[in-house]
Amino acid sequence: MKKIISHACLLSVLVFSAVSAKADAQLTFFTVGGGTVFDVNGTTALDSNFKGQIYAGTSAGSLTAYSPIAQFGFVGGNANASFNGFIADGSTITLTGLNPGAGFYQLKAWQSSAGSTFEAASLVAGAKVGSSAVTAITFGGTPVGGGTGTPGPNTSTFASFSLSTVAVPEPATIALGLFGAAGLFIRRRK
Repeated sequence: MKKIISHACLLSVLVFSAVSAKADAQLTFFTVGGGTVFDVNGTTALDSNFKGQIYAGTSAGSLTAYSPIAQFGFVGGNANASFNGFIADGSTITLTGLNPGAGFYQLKAWQSSAGSTFEAASLVAGAKVGSSAVTAITFGGTPVGGGTGTPGPNTSTFASFSLSTVAVPEPATIALGLFGAAGLFIRRRK
């Protein structure tokens, strides 16, 4: 009886492993030849004072940030003005938990001095931030069942876009907030 139970447990572990197997999808962080990313004026291509990161997922609404974060206008570790507006990092982005095949990605860009991530920079009044449209792509990688893998495609299929400036609160809005806080403080003291 013990042998039958241990064989049944082993069989269930093997079936669960086969059903839950995933291969990691891949992209190549290289935007040269695709859309150009511009500063807020819409004409100046981003230089090494800006960073970018790829967000990817299996649906347009399920995008997650993936490493690395790279600088615009750099190639081979050196700033190069002919690469302004582009990321020529060339590294493989491993999309852990996503299978090769159909998916979506988005490039998010921000002013380096505003924060180490897009999310942090998006909270800084006056910072320059922006993102591409969500773009369909076929992820590379080795299929779940094995076989011949395909290289991760370049992240260069998005349309050009410009950054915008994070809004600075109006003085009237700040004053209204202060009056509200003062009212709550006075009411609480009674």
